[in-house]
Amino acid sequence: MDNITIKQILDPVDPKRFWLHYWGKKHLVIRRNVFKTLFKWNDFSNVMNNYPDNLNHLQVLDYDSKGTTWCLNKVKTGKVKLPMLSKEKLFKMWTSGKTFVLPSAEYTKEKFVAICDELERYFSRGTVNIYCSSKKDAVGFPAHSDQTENFLFHTEGKVKWTIYENSAPNREHGKVVDEFILEPGDLLYIPQYMYHKAESLTPRISISIHFANKKNQSLKKFAITAKGKGMYRPRWNNWIPENLHFNKKGHKTNEVPKRFRMGGSNWKKTYFNNLKK
Repeated sequence: MDNITIKQILDPVDPKRFWLHYWGKKHLVIRRNVFKTLFKWNDFSNVMNNYPDNLNHLQVLDYDSKGTTWCLNKVKTGKVKLPMLSKEKLFKMWTSGKTFVLPSAEYTKEKFVAICDELERYFSRGTVNIYCSSKKDAVGFPAHSDQTENFLFHTEGKVKWTIYENSAPNREHGKVVDEFILEPGDLLYIPQYMYHKAESLTPRISISIHFANKKNQSLKKFAITAKGKGMYRPRWNNWIPENLHFNKKGHKTNEVPKRFRMGGSNWKKTYFNNLKK
């Protein structure tokens, strides 16, 4: 995998300009197509067809049309008293217009790891949240602020964004200072504590990568961690096991038994196909 640099992430905005004029001060919209294919509908299908495996933090916003958020790990552990959803019921929720959130998704794509790895030279540990809406006006979060720096990569559909004049935690959001529409390939930077709101204009996918600031980080005393010298992040692993199966005589074989092949008896029905684009 090629190394991803902050220059590539912010292109065509010069990184020095970003740090001097935008970091912690104001939002930035970059129009380009560099990361247009970062996470597409087919990627969402592949992830969702593994449900419930590897999706512990999956969330369904406005699950009951009363503002309730359904969260898989909280349902499984009994922290919230909501029913466990079958894959079929989950798909019906999707087609009804719900917004799905895939938090802590940095290891679903190799490039997510590379982007986090690069930006963690300047920030603390990052995490990837993927927001997927199936219809126009799908319910999202109201105007709010985050305690982290937010780099949002938009890859599918159109979303209207609203930015407000004030920042948390000591003030309400105040007046609207900017409104704009993100399209595939666009990047939005939202500073820590800045109030914002997103509204789906079409089915959409947005990848929000959050980073806390390093302790005592400032323009006068700016710490950049050298490659491979920062906090420990498990590397992307593309190892593929070989000779995993054995024949009737106990010898290793590359032939996969029929029951384990796609479409075999051990494979569950896939619902998340032919998603509306």
